[in-house]
Amino acid sequence: MASQRAFEQAKSSAPQLKRSIRARWSLAERVEGWTGSGLNLEFTDPACREAWKKVLRGAVGDTRLGTALDIGTGPGTIALLWAELGCEVSGIDFSPGMLEAARREATKRGLAIKLIEGDAEEPPETKKRFDIISSRFVLFTLPHPGYALRRWVHLLRPGGSLVLIGHQHSQDGATPHRRPPQTASKAEQKHRDVLSRLPFVNHQAADLQVVMEAAGLRDIQRANMKELLVARDALRKRLGAGSIPQSTPFIIVGRK
Repeated sequence: MASQRAFEQAKSSAPQLKRSIRARWSLAERVEGWTGSGLNLEFTDPACREAWKKVLRGAVGDTRLGTALDIGTGPGTIALLWAELGCEVSGIDFSPGMLEAARREATKRGLAIKLIEGDAEEPPETKKRFDIISSRFVLFTLPHPGYALRRWVHLLRPGGSLVLIGHQHSQDGATPHRRPPQTASKAEQKHRDVLSRLPFVNHQAADLQVVMEAAGLRDIQRANMKELLVARDALRKRLGAGSIPQSTPFIIVGRK
């Protein structure tokens, strides 16, 4: 029943929900905090970056490393990895602040990526077709994740790969680095209320496989993350137990 209520609420108030999510991800402190801490801290570590690139390269198999589109790119975290792998990369995000952070990081690393302000549910790159489309931490923020994924698949070339990246949180369901309700600010409580009205907020890796199947993808697999997990553990030991959240990243990839 809870998921049904979330579906109905998201359907009736999608524009308002999107405005709230966009405002949240456009806050200066949110942008700053997302560029080098928490779940993005590992991307500042050379060993972890190399491990991420190996995992991504292995995940897409023999898919051509030609054109890549990263949807909900944020500060360019995954888009920059595709660029380092040799792809011609575009990144879409609806937060101007996140896109500016991505531009700074691309300049710092000497990489060229095309950054576009736009809605993940209706990507503005409608004519071009891509070899690879990726998305990290986006589907749970969308009022209509199923529609969005179907549109993403439409933007893939035949034989192209859709790469969905998420994190499996602790078994008790707690989200890393999130304050308990009694100590959360009013803004945080409002954000949690918005999230509770989204249908895919608590999705798991298995849920992604189902919606990918429904969108017509084939050869759906979960990527081998062993080398990355080793690199993350090494970084955690160097920086301290609380430096990296205890959640476990996963990648689900399907072929068009």
